[in-house]
Amino acid sequence: MTSRLDRRVLGAAIIALASLGAASMPALAQDDDKLIAIANFGPHVTLDQAIEGFKKALADKGFVEGENVEYEYAHGNFDPSLVPQILRSLEARDPDLMLTITTPITQAAMNLVEDKSIPIVFTVVTDPVAAGVVPSWDKGSDRFVGASNMQSLEAVLDFAGNLLGEMGSMGMLYNPGDVADTTQLAQAREVAAAAGIEFKAEGVESVNDIQQRTMALNGVDFIYVPSSSLLQPALPAAASAAERMGVPIINASHPAVREHVVLASVSISWEQVGYNSGLLAAEILNGAKPSELSNSRPAINEHIPLISAKRLEAAGMTLPDALASCDCVVE
Repeated sequence: MTSRLDRRVLGAAIIALASLGAASMPALAQDDDKLIAIANFGPHVTLDQAIEGFKKALADKGFVEGENVEYEYAHGNFDPSLVPQILRSLEARDPDLMLTITTPITQAAMNLVEDKSIPIVFTVVTDPVAAGVVPSWDKGSDRFVGASNMQSLEAVLDFAGNLLGEMGSMGMLYNPGDVADTTQLAQAREVAAAAGIEFKAEGVESVNDIQQRTMALNGVDFIYVPSSSLLQPALPAAASAAERMGVPIINASHPAVREHVVLASVSISWEQVGYNSGLLAAEILNGAKPSELSNSRPAINEHIPLISAKRLEAAGMTLPDALASCDCVVE
């Protein structure tokens, strides 16, 4: 395998030969071209948006795909058993930088990417500090830095109150094996307690159990589903169970609302999360070290609500006065 150093040495040798008259030799890529590996847990519209934002930030900073940047992409189809394979295959390409998407992929990369010289930027990692990826929000590790998608549960509860009126309880689905989900769980408990409402949670360890676990939340005023890499692909099953109970779902991302699968969502901009990661990647490609940079997380005012008009009508509800000017209803 040719290393980054070998590629640069080879490039220099070719230039030298060309200067001696080897004009017929085919041109190679410039030695400052970059190879970026992207490791994704699985294909999903929100994660795709994060990738788009990542690439846009790099392009805005002068790293343009097809000109001076090449991307190598792989995903594990949300199958944890495939994660080692995709990480090792991407590492074997000897990239200048790697992007890891979601907490499971990022945590796996900590142990499985053996070449410590490859800087790794993460995105869509809810709490990188709790996950053990970085030492603090203000500082990257020796090789990891990135952008969080941590949502404000206060924003979710405020929106739920405006949409549903007076509430006495909320439920939440989460994956007990995902530190991002358990972090959101702890925040939800705290926010619910502060608001004086009852909180119920059900852990989902397999997508095959999602309907049963959703049914266990019967009686709550609404169910919150976080941006879980396990739960989001199986959201239609949870929505089906919740609809039979007459309990609305407020989701952590918008696509299911646009498709009228669930009633509403409160979401950060997934493209912006990816964009924030791309800005960090550009700094690293320009010579910065991950440990010199700070990790990014969404601001409160970056949370955006969305409501399905079809689900609103099906539930026999009308848009409350508190949201009359929100411009957040999708037909």
